[in-house]
Amino acid sequence: MDTRLIAKNAAALGISGLAAKAIAAIVGIWVTRYLGPGPFGDYSIAYAYVTTFILAAEMGISQLMVQEGSRDPAVLPQYFGNALLFKAFIAVIVYLLMLGFIPAGYSGNTKWMIVILGMAVGFNALNQTVYNYYQATQEMYLAAFYQFFNTLLIGVLTMGVIFLNRGVVAITVTHLLSYIVISVLLWLALRGKIKPRVVMDEMKRMVVSGLPFGIHRLFYLFYFQLSILVLSLICTNVEVGVFSAAYKLVLMLVFLPGLLTSAIYPVLFQLGVSDQDRHRQAEEKVFKLLAAVGIPCSTLICVLAAPLTGWLYKGAFDQAIPILMILSWFLAFECMSFTLGDVLTTTNRQWQRALVQGTALIGLYLLTRLFYSYWGIYGAAYAIMVIEVYIFIGYYILVRFGVYNIHIFRQLPLIIASSTAMGFLAYLLRGCHPLLVCSLAGITYVILMGVFDRDFRSVGTDLGRRGLRFVKR
Repeated sequence: MDTRLIAKNAAALGISGLAAKAIAAIVGIWVTRYLGPGPFGDYSIAYAYVTTFILAAEMGISQLMVQEGSRDPAVLPQYFGNALLFKAFIAVIVYLLMLGFIPAGYSGNTKWMIVILGMAVGFNALNQTVYNYYQATQEMYLAAFYQFFNTLLIGVLTMGVIFLNRGVVAITVTHLLSYIVISVLLWLALRGKIKPRVVMDEMKRMVVSGLPFGIHRLFYLFYFQLSILVLSLICTNVEVGVFSAAYKLVLMLVFLPGLLTSAIYPVLFQLGVSDQDRHRQAEEKVFKLLAAVGIPCSTLICVLAAPLTGWLYKGAFDQAIPILMILSWFLAFECMSFTLGDVLTTTNRQWQRALVQGTALIGLYLLTRLFYSYWGIYGAAYAIMVIEVYIFIGYYILVRFGVYNIHIFRQLPLIIASSTAMGFLAYLLRGCHPLLVCSLAGITYVILMGVFDRDFRSVGTDLGRRGLRFVKR
């Protein structure tokens, strides 16, 4: 195990991921404020519709390449070539189907955005295969660079559209141009590094073997958009815009559990086969870290929902405040479920994970329609939270009784207690600026965890020593 390479990848993914997400968050908030509930609803509908269709191009063959390529680099040219060919073919078919099934009730702007975004996500699907190749070769720092540059390019072009006072359709054009530029850069970077090899005789086997990974990927992409897609069929674009304004604030933070997991995925795959005891210990540490991030973040978002919404959206989306309070806990459950789901994936139990995810999608669709009839768009938020609890319980049962006795609940009392104290302080200071409140509350939480938790105290001590050595230099 090359710990230096893992550290390099983790650092690159962490820094670039945080920077990219910060840019995306700032631009996303500006876009939401600029468009307002109606046009932003149209934009959200188009994005959800396109994402739903393009999922068919992600059948898991790229994730299979990561697993097999990390174990045996000799198979990478074959897996890479087959993955590119398969995705390109499926993307074209899906794009044609996407255009053919556009609901008649969608507005003209929404239809035009679907046409443009459909092409954009097709290019991005191919780009993702290259990122997966870098993951298999443990060169995630390269993927991190291109993903960051892609986000930066979209952000710059989008801000240009806003300052030029162009319409919502022009914003989608920035995505298309950016993905095309990145595709060209990736092609230039890979020339001479790897020669993709297409082996048609192996295509069927690879597609079938990759299905469990694909279903996992399909679930997450579809799951995050399903509520918006369902709402687009049963309510106005203004209601969709209000719901999306709150939902996408929370989704901006969902990348957090993926940062660490992405860096250690190849190692977890190896340990899942060779040493389950070390695998369990690693996953317990990851669970503790993610819970220690997700639970306090959810607490702060819930307590500060009103001042955050008012500050970010300048009063244009006050109806989204109750939705944000409900959905704030989405992040906490996502962080806790993420580790349990990865246990199933990295121990070759992808189909069990897919079973929970598939039933969750069906449940979310049914509950969204049912709860909407009682509570309107707030019902869609309640539906998401019910399904989040179901996913967490389902994953835990499968891991606890089918893999190994993972110890996670003993990690939670101190995290919950520290988050509660932090939330109480934030509530007392809620009249101050949200950034100041978040900073003071966050410092309080870190101090409490550092004082009462040995692992966090050792990490803090180590960081302090490194900082002192850096200053002395």
